[in-house]
Amino acid sequence: MPKVSDDYKEKKRESLLESALICFGEKGYHSTTMDDIVAYSKTSKGLIYNYFKSKEELYLTLMQEKTVQTFEKINARFQKLNSAKDKLKELFQMYSEISLTEEWRNMIRVHMEFWINSARHENLQKIMIDRYKDQYRIFLSEIIEQGKIAGEFKDTIDPVTISSLFWAYIDGICLHYSVVEDDDIYKEQFKATEEMIMNYILINK
Repeated sequence: MPKVSDDYKEKKRESLLESALICFGEKGYHSTTMDDIVAYSKTSKGLIYNYFKSKEELYLTLMQEKTVQTFEKINARFQKLNSAKDKLKELFQMYSEISLTEEWRNMIRVHMEFWINSARHENLQKIMIDRYKDQYRIFLSEIIEQGKIAGEFKDTIDPVTISSLFWAYIDGICLHYSVVEDDDIYKEQFKATEEMIMNYILINK
């Protein structure tokens, strides 16, 4: 067989991931089969299993890559920011700028569906919980702790609690508007949430 370049392999892998996301979005994670993804991507069943051992592995890879992309965007926007307050406000700004495209709505629906599905499977549940704790919650907890040390945030607040609260709001708002599809109200929800959290944690000067 002719030798396949690394660039070709990576493009094929990315194509399979994007095909999976579309299939998950259209049929739901639970109803989508590897055969569906093979058919949509116009590839062979043997080839897809060269890249991913199972539907679960494909999904987890997809979510991890989306997570890496998200943090790359966040860190790029944080480059010129020093204060914890500004970083937190920038996070709210970033999420409020999201356009409610069909691709974005599919991503949110699939993400939430898999969270629910993983609760029924111990190994998947552990992977998802560890991902949340080790990536999202620690990331924001460190910002909150930075704000406490700098005297921006109240010394009485718990960084883990605030971090968990922040991501709960993010997930809830995003899930709601993945169905409702109203850009203006979506942005207002984030504005109101930002005001509530900032009023709770900021030291009044």
